[in-house]
Amino acid sequence: MKHIIFLFLLIVVSCKKGENRKEKMIPKDETLDLKYEILNQLINRTEPSSDNYVFVTTLKRVYLNESDKFRPQGIIVKYDSIFLLEDSAYYKNQEKAVYDFRFVKKRINKNLEYTTDEELHKSSENGNGDFWTDFRKKYGNKCIQRFSVPFFNKDKTMCVVQNSTSCGPLDGNGYTAIYKKVDGKWIEVRTFDHWIS
Repeated sequence: MKHIIFLFLLIVVSCKKGENRKEKMIPKDETLDLKYEILNQLINRTEPSSDNYVFVTTLKRVYLNESDKFRPQGIIVKYDSIFLLEDSAYYKNQEKAVYDFRFVKKRINKNLEYTTDEELHKSSENGNGDFWTDFRKKYGNKCIQRFSVPFFNKDKTMCVVQNSTSCGPLDGNGYTAIYKKVDGKWIEVRTFDHWIS
């Protein structure tokens, strides 16, 4: 009888420990509302003819303090006065939250056309192999406006976002920007990694 009671208590304790581990493995995205706040502001700032765009929110990998020799696709964040080295554990956790981000169209204030990289990729795979021909069949003569998922500093007063516009082959441009929250608005304070095609 003692063995059965001991085994029962062991199972109960093991289940409780397992529940705690699940909670720790799935971190809550504490910046989710801020991500949609800045995405809404960026979309609202797009030129007045925003009906000419299909908006895409792109998941971009964030690389912390990578060397200039290694240029991966994504956002390279250097430790500096905005992204502090002492906050590196916070940034690693936030990187996981960015990777798990799923775009919800209902959280965007403007009723425009939105899609995801996955949807664009699928339509291209199912078409004739020419991305822009397939895109024009589905969306007409529109451009793609992309914003990466915002990545915040620890005190959530600044963030980095990649912006780009593509209207066809060899007809695009983009850059990475740092935004600062001033009086409830996200203001662009610095840009880098500009490109044009």
